[in-house]
Amino acid sequence: MKHLVLCTDGVFPHAMGGMQRHSRLLAEHLAKSGKVKVTVIHPHNEQVFDAALGIREVRVADIDKNKFYLRELWRYSARVGEKLVELKPDVILSQGFCVWKGIDRFSDRLVTHPHGLEMFQMLTRKERMLGWPFRASLRYILRHSRACVSLGGKLTSILGEQVKGSFCEVVVLPNAVEVPAAPPLHPSHPPPLSLLFVGRFAFNKGLDVLMTVAQRLVQEGKQNLLRFDLAGDGPLLAQYQRAGLPANVRLLGRVDDAQLLDLYKSCSAFILPTRFEGMPTVVLEAMAQAKPIIVSDVGATAELVNPHNGYLLPPGNENALYDAVIAFAARKPEVHAQMGRYSYDRVVERFSWPAVTDKFVRLFERLNTRGSA
Repeated sequence: MKHLVLCTDGVFPHAMGGMQRHSRLLAEHLAKSGKVKVTVIHPHNEQVFDAALGIREVRVADIDKNKFYLRELWRYSARVGEKLVELKPDVILSQGFCVWKGIDRFSDRLVTHPHGLEMFQMLTRKERMLGWPFRASLRYILRHSRACVSLGGKLTSILGEQVKGSFCEVVVLPNAVEVPAAPPLHPSHPPPLSLLFVGRFAFNKGLDVLMTVAQRLVQEGKQNLLRFDLAGDGPLLAQYQRAGLPANVRLLGRVDDAQLLDLYKSCSAFILPTRFEGMPTVVLEAMAQAKPIIVSDVGATAELVNPHNGYLLPPGNENALYDAVIAFAARKPEVHAQMGRYSYDRVVERFSWPAVTDKFVRLFERLNTRGSA
């Protein structure tokens, strides 16, 4: 049995974020597969995983969040590297910047997973300038890795440009989600239909576009057609709370997993007018609950959504979002249910944890076989 070491800067729920949640679920499903021996290097003092899974946990000191973040990531990678030398794994999977300093020691067996590639999708000139050190650093890491993981879609071409001329192979492995054994029933509610947003209240999520559309519906006397339920928090939440909201918008604040599941089950569709993204886990979670999706065509969202289960829109386009929500509201409940069932079936086929875990195992086996040849 091959020995895999997964290197991460945090594991959910001890650390929040999509990459941290991915670290937990991937490690657990790899351990359950019985096909690899799993060690996880992480910064948490407490035990993270159920002992019954047999996952070995190796702890390193966390980054100092009060200091320059990129330098702290470099120092964190040095501590991770020391543990890797001791562990001598067959394959290494690094989340983000976790394997960096002294990377050449591990290049022949290193798979780097950069996730959403936000630093390559910045919108303003200032953001692009601030993101330059992160782009340069990640490019160096990728070009010294045996393989890197793309979530698919537009992200694959971004990664291809970064590794051009190096020995690094770009491998498409999507995000995954826990899927119910049977498709949940799609609720049939009288208007207003509930469109659920889940995410961080930040500019890149396109909440300003959503608010403009909501206000337009109110001005046109259509506020009883659709309701926008927004779950999450972030830097813009207080601003929206102070400014006042259109009559058809509700702020739900941060919700726990149980509350989130109830929101997925009860909504009519999921909406995410984001300006840039990787492969959003929230979209996968909504699809697993058999929901139609309204989302921007960014990152890898085109891998998830097509006209059979929703609307794929140009980012930042208020008119396109307005047209999509009006079109959705005009469709019959049985069509909404069909769209939701397509979402569920697509997740079962391509984005369930067992299916994606098996693809990771096959990648590890292939790379380790080459490295031993």
